[in-house]
Amino acid sequence: MPTTLLPPNASEIRINELDLTRAGIISVQKVLPDSNKSWQVRYDIQGVVYEVQGDAAYGRPYGNDADVLLAIQALFFKAGCPEHNSIEFTPGSLLKLMNAAQGGREYARIREALLRLSGVKWKLIRTVWNAQKNKFVGDTTVSGLLSRLRLMDDVAGSVKNFADRKLNEHALIELTFTPDFAASIRAGLFQILDGELLARLGQPTTRSLYRVLQAHRVQSDGTLSRELDIAAGHWLLACGMETERFANARRTLELAQERLLEEGYLKDATFTGRGKAGMFHYRFASAPVPQLVDLLMARGVTRPVAESLTADHPERIAPALQAINERLTSGWKPRSVPASTVDAVRNPDKWGYASAPVKARKRPARVAVDPEPPTPLPDPRAVILSALKLKLKRAPSPMAIEALEQLSADGLEQLRSSFMLPSAEYLVLAQQCLKVPL
Repeated sequence: MPTTLLPPNASEIRINELDLTRAGIISVQKVLPDSNKSWQVRYDIQGVVYEVQGDAAYGRPYGNDADVLLAIQALFFKAGCPEHNSIEFTPGSLLKLMNAAQGGREYARIREALLRLSGVKWKLIRTVWNAQKNKFVGDTTVSGLLSRLRLMDDVAGSVKNFADRKLNEHALIELTFTPDFAASIRAGLFQILDGELLARLGQPTTRSLYRVLQAHRVQSDGTLSRELDIAAGHWLLACGMETERFANARRTLELAQERLLEEGYLKDATFTGRGKAGMFHYRFASAPVPQLVDLLMARGVTRPVAESLTADHPERIAPALQAINERLTSGWKPRSVPASTVDAVRNPDKWGYASAPVKARKRPARVAVDPEPPTPLPDPRAVILSALKLKLKRAPSPMAIEALEQLSADGLEQLRSSFMLPSAEYLVLAQQCLKVPL
């Protein structure tokens, strides 16, 4: 059973994509009535008890609203994550980013989605048993996504018409993220999801299930679980499907699960038992590569995102880091090295390095094949040296490099586990371990 609720650096980022998805703020259901403006649920996932109280002035977000949220986060990142937390864009640019068709129907959908996202606020209470303290511990977060939204509307008919309003391709949209949510984008947390996989999944329910699975796959220490076993009644609540009949909800989930199996995200998905007393069992196909996770964490990438990236695209980590290094060497100063590193892994074409074409990993027939030789893993001392260079903003002293070569396995592990500490604390620890000037 978990003994902590959050990874060590989570206190710096109070609301992020993980909390949003774990709380089921955006329902997996395809359609919800606008009258669904408040809800309260409690569920237990992997030993963590969640209680969510949600209020949505313009209706609870659902389905495709998650794609709109992901797109405006991407727009914020592309704008350089401005300190005022605000961006301006047009409906046309948003739909282009979503690979959606242009037209009045789509403009109406994103207008409604943005209103729902702006109006949703929630309280998330988490409780878990702490074995070391021999008691339950928890936290309570009250937050939202947007602090301001402004839409330039087309107004039909009379000046008194406040209801029939529309967007067009060039109408300006202005929005401001809440400070905590903007901080999560700067940290690269919104890119825990594989955009290429999302694009291939197609149906909103399948994409939504992928989001919820990926969020709950992250364990209390930030690592990704290889499997999830979840009580059916609790899983429906976590997916925001509490208003659905069980048979309908199970059918919706099974269709989405089949698609995730076809894509190779899931290795196995089964249901045992009867009704809400039954259990959903999920096994994931890909696993993170610990040494590559260390390389990304040395650049300030949070563990959940680093684990996701190495599970999704291990072959991209080395060339992406090389691309980042080349730009840093040339004098480039990004607003956020971690977020840029994540973006480099997710978008090889944008960063100018070759990437093998992505193919859906269909479940293959069991045939004997010659295994490919394993990819050599990076030397842990090289990982730590890279972290030191990043923290110092220069090469360590020759004495420090020599001491690192002689450092014991325990000393190496102590330094590796502290990559996410603030620079000052990390450098003090490195000095203590190496016992020479840095």
